[in-house]
Amino acid sequence: MSGNPKAGSTALILGWLAYIGLMAVHPTHLGGPSLGHVDLNDAVHWTALLISPVLASGYVGMARRLDLSRPLPLLGLCFMLFSLVAGMAAGTLNGLVMPEVLRSTAEQETSADSLEALRHLVWWTNQGFAAIHYTLAAMGTGLLGLAWMRQPGGRLLGIAGVAVATGFLVWLATGLWRPDVHGALAVVLAIGVWTISAGFVMRRGGSEA
Repeated sequence: MSGNPKAGSTALILGWLAYIGLMAVHPTHLGGPSLGHVDLNDAVHWTALLISPVLASGYVGMARRLDLSRPLPLLGLCFMLFSLVAGMAAGTLNGLVMPEVLRSTAEQETSADSLEALRHLVWWTNQGFAAIHYTLAAMGTGLLGLAWMRQPGGRLLGIAGVAVATGFLVWLATGLWRPDVHGALAVVLAIGVWTISAGFVMRRGGSEA
């Protein structure tokens, strides 16, 4: 065991509580209530982008707690880090790029057909990165869950992590899951609750699960 598990657990707990809160108020369309020049869409996406490095540091702490010399913690960490990068790409597209596209549409700076095509391109690219973000995060949760099974008292936490990953992948395979606000919130709640639970186990030194 190495590193500071309490620092990592704090990053995971606070980061995921913030992420769940953001998804709960995520607007279904751009704009929303505003404070000056900052509207709800801006606040949600910028905060999400700032949370990503915090979560990354937390997952590094978890992987170190689980022993980075083992394949499962290392692979789980890689899945989580790539998931966060994809999530940042999705947030950038919807939070920073799409508002500019809509502004150009309103001001008619470019032809309507070109802007409509660009709007669709940005939207579907956002959806693609969001799907990658949640798929990799679910798989990373499953891999880290498997790694927790070898820890003292970590069996229940491990089973829960595998269950989260399996449940999401089955949902994804049915074609019924969509990376919209509602589909994302369900995944965020499942992964967030598991990760917060793991964070508290880390704080207790892994003696219980």
